[in-house]
Amino acid sequence: MTTRLGLPQGRPLLLDGAVALVVAALTVDRVLIGWDTTTDIAGSPAWTVPLLLVPAAALLWRRTRPVACVVGATAPFALHAALTGHGAEGLLAVVPVNVALYSLGAYGSWRQLVVGTLATTGLVAVHDLNDPGISSDGQLSVMAYLFWQLVLVATVLLGVAVGAVRRARRSRVTEAEAEARRREAVASERAKIARELHDVVTHNVNVVVMQAMAANGVLDSDPTRVRAPLEAIESSGREALAEMRRMLGVLREEDDALLTPQPGVGDIPRLAESLRGAGLQVSCQVDEAVGELPDGMGMVLFRIAQEALTNAMKHARGAAAEVAVRRTPSAVELEVVNGPGLPEPAQSGAGHGLVGMTERAALFGGRVETGPTVLGGFRVCAMLPLEPA
Repeated sequence: MTTRLGLPQGRPLLLDGAVALVVAALTVDRVLIGWDTTTDIAGSPAWTVPLLLVPAAALLWRRTRPVACVVGATAPFALHAALTGHGAEGLLAVVPVNVALYSLGAYGSWRQLVVGTLATTGLVAVHDLNDPGISSDGQLSVMAYLFWQLVLVATVLLGVAVGAVRRARRSRVTEAEAEARRREAVASERAKIARELHDVVTHNVNVVVMQAMAANGVLDSDPTRVRAPLEAIESSGREALAEMRRMLGVLREEDDALLTPQPGVGDIPRLAESLRGAGLQVSCQVDEAVGELPDGMGMVLFRIAQEALTNAMKHARGAAAEVAVRRTPSAVELEVVNGPGLPEPAQSGAGHGLVGMTERAALFGGRVETGPTVLGGFRVCAMLPLEPA
């Protein structure tokens, strides 16, 4: 978080402000008070004080604008050296320049690192050519110059290393938070799926009970009529067992809500019709070859179509959508494609619709493919394998 001036907020601003005050105090001491009398600062205090206080102020932006900070920390010393022929020495120069270079390595991008390093190299060279501790009578002391250059390089590398560790730690935290949100979304979707599958299993068990009652009623009077109820019991029982197997491992939260029958593939055209009334141009085609599907599979296909069309209404207002359900020799395919439209205003929070689609398809060993189309729209394709006849 930053202020309107680009300054960091909170504790970072307080820390950087304290560092800037220390550097400003060192500058005022060297130029005006004179407690540190190792060398004099050339030039009139009337202009050297404001000029040499600029590096202290530049440190306030060391986290948010590292290139501007490093230039602001070195350019005043280069300008002062060029104007006076006597480069400023001491902590008032060493501290801000090295803090700025460390910040460049720690907070800057690789491009900013290159630009800032090149700018600093040129500005420091101007200062060093006029620094009596490095250059005398126009002759540069190579050893002294290389020593201070190594100090600057080491400072930058230290910042790069610290920045890499900080970014890696932040990345791990971000990944952990994203994984936690994903797990929460998956758990929520599995709970919904389990409640819906509960209806399917309950329906099939009720069929078993009713057919058993029917078989019992005709057992004594006409035993030949028992075969049909027993076949229905066998079919419903197998389907109930299949749905129960899919429910294993799926988290479920008990509630007191009344459970209602769940929709299937045959309800997708009615879904499309209702969305047309809401303003979405939907065309729907369900091939007759799809035939009868297990209740659970039909419910999953309906829910995926519902989520895909809801996303189309939400993110592509005014677009047309096409829904197609077809059967191949080995699978049932549902495809929902919408064209580009007018997006809704951005909303906070990440949706979990795609997670829900994937979880539902996975119950039947299927998969969901999603992605943009070449025309700028969006495509959702779910493929659920069929058990061999």
